[in-house]
Amino acid sequence: MNHFDINSRRRHKFTAITACAILLLTASSAMSAEDGGYAGAPVQLGIGARAVAMGGAYVAIADGPTAYWWNPAGVAQVRVNGLEAAWRTMSFDRQTGYVAFVHPFGKEDAAMALGWIYSGVSNVYEMGTDGQQGAQLSNSNNAATFTFARKFTPELSLGVTLRYVQQNIANINAYTVGFDFGTHIRFVRDWELGSFKIPMSKVRLGAALQCVGQKYPWTTGKYWVNNGQSGSSVNEKFPIIGRFGIATSWLNEKLLIAFDGEINQKQSSRIHVGAEARPLKFVSLRAGVDNNNPTFGAGLEPKLRPKLTLALDYAYTLQPDKIDAEHLFSLGIRF
Repeated sequence: MNHFDINSRRRHKFTAITACAILLLTASSAMSAEDGGYAGAPVQLGIGARAVAMGGAYVAIADGPTAYWWNPAGVAQVRVNGLEAAWRTMSFDRQTGYVAFVHPFGKEDAAMALGWIYSGVSNVYEMGTDGQQGAQLSNSNNAATFTFARKFTPELSLGVTLRYVQQNIANINAYTVGFDFGTHIRFVRDWELGSFKIPMSKVRLGAALQCVGQKYPWTTGKYWVNNGQSGSSVNEKFPIIGRFGIATSWLNEKLLIAFDGEINQKQSSRIHVGAEARPLKFVSLRAGVDNNNPTFGAGLEPKLRPKLTLALDYAYTLQPDKIDAEHLFSLGIRF
């Protein structure tokens, strides 16, 4: 880690915030040439244990409370209220969690969703050049979303998400507002070409654009003024992320197979493949590949009352480069 001289007349000291500030001021040019991190990445981790267990191949499925994150248009498929929450502890002292709620509008082909995602890193401290540990520094991200989706034809749905994202690094804050857009197609009948039938009623298509118009207006003036310097400002743009996918169901809806492609302005393209089998009505088994990383999981959906269903889902994801595997549990209700 580089050391920066903040005040030579005082005790020579650097903090993690100094390094973060420098990185923020050079992020736009540095990340454009590398397949590394990017603005907003901490709140771009896929949510929902079901989707994660299927390798993130979820754009064409996109149902349930977490549908808004994968494809805003998928929210229009939901016909019952749903509430879901999860907390996930990862390697390198990272934590993330979310709460998602979806509400359909009566008998109309429309629905709304609300979401909140938290991500943070603990155990980040000030350090002096003498090796002495100082105060703990904050490092957190929050994203709040509102989604509206409507089915315009029996097959076509469109949706939009208003997304507010905030990041705090050692008391330096940045805020941004942007949009996600999605479209979802679920064919309602098969296609017939003469005597040949194409089973299109088993096919779903989906596409989404995320982080449209978002950027962090960082300024380090407040921090540097305290150290006798002027500070700097920079706008750090979020890369637009494009997702497109196809899903197909077989064996009387007992087997679901999905494929997604993902394009990121600042990273390499990614492929997601997943499958879900339902050996019993309330039991699901899942597996997938998330950009070459295997994923597995399972789900239980017992009906507690005629209009109340519990949803407990689990996902296990293997990570690259000897990083510890991750576990994700999510708990939800449908009512």
